[in-house]
Amino acid sequence: MNSMVLLSFTALTTFVMAGDVIATKESQMISSSCAKPCNPPPKPRACRPKPEHKPKPKPCEPCIREGVAPNVLTSARPCDDVGFYLFADALYWHADVTNAEWAFVSNASPIDVVKGSNKELAFKWNWGVRVGLGYEFEHDQWDSDIYYTWFKNRAAANSSISQASFTTPVGQSASSLNSNSFLFPSVITKGNATTTLTFQALDWELGRVFYISNSISLRPHVGIKGAWIRLKEGESFVAEGTITPLTYTVSNSTRSWGVGPSAGINSNWYFGSANTRCPKGQVKNKPMWSIFGDVSGALMYGHFKNSHSETGTAAGVINGGCRPSHLNRNLMVPVLTGILGLAWDMCFDCDKIHLGIRAGYELQYWFRQNQRFSNFNNGTLGTSVAAPRYTRTTGDLALQGLTIDVRLDF
Repeated sequence: MNSMVLLSFTALTTFVMAGDVIATKESQMISSSCAKPCNPPPKPRACRPKPEHKPKPKPCEPCIREGVAPNVLTSARPCDDVGFYLFADALYWHADVTNAEWAFVSNASPIDVVKGSNKELAFKWNWGVRVGLGYEFEHDQWDSDIYYTWFKNRAAANSSISQASFTTPVGQSASSLNSNSFLFPSVITKGNATTTLTFQALDWELGRVFYISNSISLRPHVGIKGAWIRLKEGESFVAEGTITPLTYTVSNSTRSWGVGPSAGINSNWYFGSANTRCPKGQVKNKPMWSIFGDVSGALMYGHFKNSHSETGTAAGVINGGCRPSHLNRNLMVPVLTGILGLAWDMCFDCDKIHLGIRAGYELQYWFRQNQRFSNFNNGTLGTSVAAPRYTRTTGDLALQGLTIDVRLDF
């Protein structure tokens, strides 16, 4: 039994080994037959690249410069609020007008050295008013004001003599300083003059108020200024050297309007405590005191409507005179203004309401406002001048006095 199993195992081993030999020989035969390289399959033809599409050149773009952040200054508006505010000013002003002489009184005879004094119109102090409306914008904390100013002033003068000539120049026909007042061979013994000023102005401003230090604030502003000004003067002379009294009256009037750009700067110099915030966050209102100073100027295009008339009368009958015409003209008129004083500001109701009071001395200077016409013809005493020659003379107007301003923001 064991012998048969052994024989069977031996036979199976021999058969397997014989199969491996045959397989090895077949593999060697296949390898020998493929010793030469086989022809590789043909490679696919590469596609030709499409021509590149060149884009059209773009137009040149403008150069862009890198921006610089502006230095924004802290707003100094009262209570730092947005909204409307009202203000009203009481004006106690006095007017001064150059070229306002109206007569010369001499106590010398025609052959002596001329001695005497000029008579000049002097205005009195009077009250005026200024009212305005403003708004504080949210845009960059700008503010805008529009306000109207009204002021009226009057001057009067008179003179009388008993022995001397009331004439200019002495020894010639009796006349005032700005007329051709021929009064026959009579001597003027009495004279008087009055003048009235009516001043109106309308201003619009756009500005921004900001701090430049802990205790100084500035408000530059630009705007437009308009004005209506009237100066009216009357003179009257009386000669009593004849049987019938002679009178001679003179009237001058200048009505002007003007409009033009304006610019200026307001300043406050604080020396009191300001509105402060308490440690717990609530606002503690305290009054703020400051010295303020404002300056501004304008260049206005103006139209001047002028009139001049002279009339002589004897016993109620017109006897001589002169009325020149075509006296109107257009002029550029500079204007300068300034004010200096003390200010007090206070905020109430959690910074919802502001009250400000200012008191200061204000000055305004208006060029070329007083226009008069002087006669330079000379005639001997008792003779009339057939063709008087009038020349325009101009004078300036100055306004000055106390200004009290009250402002309410709400």
